[in-house]
Amino acid sequence: MVFLAQKIRRKFEGSPTFVILTDREELNSQISDTFENCGLLGKNKSAQFIATSGEDLVQKLKGNPSFIFTLIQKFNKPNAEPIYPDHDIIIMSDEAHRSQYGIFADNMMKLLPTAARMGFTGTPLLSSDNITARTFGGYVSVYDFKRAVEDGATVPLYYENRGEKILDLHNPEITEQILDAIENADLDVDQQDKLEAEFAKEIHLMTAEPRLKSIARDFVNHYSDLWTSGKAMFVCLNKVTCVRMYNYVQEYWKEEIKQLKAKIKTATQQEAQELERKLKWMQETEMAVVISQEQNEIQTFKKWNLDIKYHRTKMEKRELDKEFKNSKNPLRVVFVCAMWLTGFDVKCLSCLYLDKPLKAHTLMQTIARANRVSEGKSNGLIVDYIGIVKALRKALADYTANVGGNGGTDPTVDKEKLIARIIETIEKAKSFLADNDFDLQMLIDAYDFQKLSYLQEAANAVCGTIEDKKTFTTYASELNRLMKYTDRDDITGHTRKEYEAIAAIYAELQKKRKHINTTDLMVEINAIISSYVEIQHMPSMVREEPRRFDISAIDFDLLRREFAKVKKKNLVLKDLEEVIQQKLDRMMFCNPDRINYYERYQQIIDDYNSEQDRATIEKTFMDLMDLANQMNQEEQRYVREGFSSDEELSFYDMLFRDDLSKNDIKKLKEVAADLLHKIKDKISELDHWTDKQETKAAVDNLIRDTLWAELPECYDEVSISGYRQKIYEYVYTRYKEVA
Repeated sequence: MVFLAQKIRRKFEGSPTFVILTDREELNSQISDTFENCGLLGKNKSAQFIATSGEDLVQKLKGNPSFIFTLIQKFNKPNAEPIYPDHDIIIMSDEAHRSQYGIFADNMMKLLPTAARMGFTGTPLLSSDNITARTFGGYVSVYDFKRAVEDGATVPLYYENRGEKILDLHNPEITEQILDAIENADLDVDQQDKLEAEFAKEIHLMTAEPRLKSIARDFVNHYSDLWTSGKAMFVCLNKVTCVRMYNYVQEYWKEEIKQLKAKIKTATQQEAQELERKLKWMQETEMAVVISQEQNEIQTFKKWNLDIKYHRTKMEKRELDKEFKNSKNPLRVVFVCAMWLTGFDVKCLSCLYLDKPLKAHTLMQTIARANRVSEGKSNGLIVDYIGIVKALRKALADYTANVGGNGGTDPTVDKEKLIARIIETIEKAKSFLADNDFDLQMLIDAYDFQKLSYLQEAANAVCGTIEDKKTFTTYASELNRLMKYTDRDDITGHTRKEYEAIAAIYAELQKKRKHINTTDLMVEINAIISSYVEIQHMPSMVREEPRRFDISAIDFDLLRREFAKVKKKNLVLKDLEEVIQQKLDRMMFCNPDRINYYERYQQIIDDYNSEQDRATIEKTFMDLMDLANQMNQEEQRYVREGFSSDEELSFYDMLFRDDLSKNDIKKLKEVAADLLHKIKDKISELDHWTDKQETKAAVDNLIRDTLWAELPECYDEVSISGYRQKIYEYVYTRYKEVA
């Protein structure tokens, strides 16, 4: 941002105002300080360029300061008069993959209709995230793991799986015991809903005591062997597990110190010196739990026989973030579940231990915690206990598929169909509320305390049964998803108010679920499962050390091109009834007696163990690493086939049939090359051809006419129609503009 702003000021005339936009106070301070320290603010302090309120922001925008630093939340004046300055306003949005659209972004666009926008993000955009692409356009520049390592901006990142397999349960009576516990708890609808969410996350099996203790022991052995490497972060499933894991690790850490002392007594003088240094390091090493505070946490942790007060005092009285960032500070291990996973840079962090399922943005951001450059640090290490390989490969695939293209997914949405679906969903939600004796218009028309009262009434109205609650939340979550594809002017003010009222009821339901207490039952179920779970320990003489894989060695550009070949179906407008039915089918607690917990946990164990299978993990990584060789061979094929580019070969492959004669193949190659060049010439004459019906038709007709006139005679009318559709979809997705 600093370099770009400086270059624009140097290269172009005029005096633009740069609005540096973030969504967190910490980021706002960090970025404004960077601009100040780099000298872009002259002799001024960054504080005078920071918008302190919505009013202050509007006043600053009416002037012509060089820079304005603000949170997007400060665009909180929906009815402010638009500003049309006589100078350029350039908005630079940090963390562009999140919160740069929605109500505040709408307010910003309304206030600054002539501003230019540019997005920055350190998080890869996934192929499903076409909202960011629609907001800012495609990537202008990409700087991935591989390039960052080559430039020395980050260190290589290695992956190692150390998860142990869980033995089969062999205890069918577990079903009866869990059902008895649920029945005795006498749950209401909200508690059933919360319990379902807990079971869906497979929490009880993953947090069974034998499994956590096995992982804690392995962590102590592993990290104490890497004692010269740097600091460690352990990512747990939830807050309670953070404290439990901390306690287990303390226990095994003390054991390791005891064994180390015994080893020193029998070691040679030279060995003893090194072991003494390690012993001193282990004795000095401090650990901490870092989790956010929640209501009634003292009572919750007490039910698990845990003391949160000790950890909370440490978090409040000390600056743990600064201590952890300081490489010389003995705070070397932290246990986290959500805090510090994103946007928290610790250069001396070298080992990241994962025992929480992560995916998409969070996974990509989390693994990047360990790749920062620090003195004496040669690499970062991801140690996987939970089995993230599938999620990692999907995140890499999604990310690379979105670079320079859409991974074959058409990002455009038929606006008429979209708006019709939004109105249909709103009507169904209104009708559902009316069937449950609540009129949505009352909530829309209400003000202040009356609005709050109606909001609670609506939330209670849809909670008659678990099926009712699921049906309404499905309407609301589907609406939230669809609304992300709309622009401010796509729907009327009244429709927007109806949507906002439904979204507010949904938010109230989520808030209610958050505060529902099922701790006693959770503790009881965890104890039942813990008594049955056994971990498959390999004898130490048989056990092989897990292989490490260099994630940063994966060629992202080749991976992108491979995934770009995959055609994905656009699922924006899924059938509404089907969505609701799927949600209801997934309900576990519409009738608790139906569930066979023994079978369910056996399935979870099988799935979990398959993620720990060393051969599968090795094959996944080797496939990724070998991709470069496969792709290079594929790239050389166009030369062998007599084409001048890989693009011509792609057209040929799409038109190819198995029953072609030698002459037909020769003719087809000419058609493929000719068609590509005709299409490119046509697109170069058209301005944004994918935006207008007539220009899309012009390209489609060109494809049709060329195929009809030039394809070999063995292609009949029906097959030509199919090939025309295939070529058009390919061109539409990949040639928005001429390459």
